[in-house]
Amino acid sequence: MLRRILPAIAFLLCPFVFAQSALPPAPRKPALLLGAAWYPEQWPESRWDADLQLMEAAHINFVRVGEFAWSTLEPSEGNYQLDWLEHAVRAAEKHHIAVVIGTPSAAPPAWLTTKYPQTVRTMENGRKDAHGNRQQFDWSDPKYRELARTIASRMAERFGHDPNVIGWQIDNEYGEESYGEATRTQFQDWLHAKYKTLDNLNTRWTTSYWSETYQDWRQIPIEEAEGNPGLLLNWKQFVSDTWRSYQKNQLDAIRAHADKRQTITTNMMGWFDAYDHYTVSQDLDFASWDDYVGTGQLDIVHNGAAHDLTRGFLRKNFWVMETQPGSVNWSPDNNALNKGEVRAMAWHDVGHGAEAVEYWQWRSALNGQEQYHGVLVGADGSPVPLYDEVKQLGAEFEKAAPVLAGTTVESQVAVLQDYNSRWAINWQRHNKAFDPLTRC
Repeated sequence: MLRRILPAIAFLLCPFVFAQSALPPAPRKPALLLGAAWYPEQWPESRWDADLQLMEAAHINFVRVGEFAWSTLEPSEGNYQLDWLEHAVRAAEKHHIAVVIGTPSAAPPAWLTTKYPQTVRTMENGRKDAHGNRQQFDWSDPKYRELARTIASRMAERFGHDPNVIGWQIDNEYGEESYGEATRTQFQDWLHAKYKTLDNLNTRWTTSYWSETYQDWRQIPIEEAEGNPGLLLNWKQFVSDTWRSYQKNQLDAIRAHADKRQTITTNMMGWFDAYDHYTVSQDLDFASWDDYVGTGQLDIVHNGAAHDLTRGFLRKNFWVMETQPGSVNWSPDNNALNKGEVRAMAWHDVGHGAEAVEYWQWRSALNGQEQYHGVLVGADGSPVPLYDEVKQLGAEFEKAAPVLAGTTVESQVAVLQDYNSRWAINWQRHNKAFDPLTRC
């Protein structure tokens, strides 16, 4: 794999290449973006300027905001409070920092899940999920989609022509399905549309095996691991189609109000295979993923393959929408990356086609499930030691960006990757130790 580059870039570490109102005109977006996930709703507005000054000094040129802020954006049904987000966008603009707005549907507010209990997902064990975490919503539920579309529309009406808003992220890290009766009915209807007749479905699935034959569409269950391989595969395909339509519901709402220069993506998770990423990526402007090491150190082969996988979803450059600022809090061993490894990881991203690298997160929260996750600034507002490494990286990005503008990755070798095949292999492995990912 090579990145087509001008000779002037020869001094860099390795050969890179890239594939990219009444208000004042939008500033030109750099070819290389360095960002951080910023949560202004968690801090007094009087503190914002100090944080943004530190970002600007570190050459951070974009922030992602809003993706977990539904209870602040709409504290009660129909009561939209967007002024604070406007203030945050203007404050960032003052420091030459662009904004990507995340739609907040990954974390529904308590009023929503209480008033509309049908919007809470049913877990595999049949129990309802509970408020107090995230992704507790039912991605197939029409009411949830209506409410998610409405808040996305309101945000796009307000910020769709804002010169400092460069793009949108739909939701956050899709990953939790629902297994309730309403979803099961949708799945059965999906099968009916696909196969037309039960005779066709029974033949295709070979349901005469173990007396699995169905005489009514409503007899067909949801299965995740132990069922008929045809059923298992179709369930995964249904999940993929449902995530795509869930995403398009919000995407269409944004595009109805936003400038075309505002691009739209969502943050996927590398080799995660709960859905077909090619299917879900189809309607996006570009693909993105969240690049974390977790325990241990950077594995350039595994990590590079995940970059290439993401670039392959739409066959063009991508963004690293979240990445590890030294350490995480959710791994069995939350070791820190070595000095210089965060910088090397970012250039590795760029070498594989990333046009943006964003750290999760900017500042430690005062509480919450990820309170001890790595950051660039502590809860007291003081930069942590890693800040200086990111500052160096930001200066390097600024120097390299003009040369990398308009370049693309040229792959000299291809690996064929297919979700249907991966799922089928994993359901009936011949050896429990055999993992196709480790054999690539």
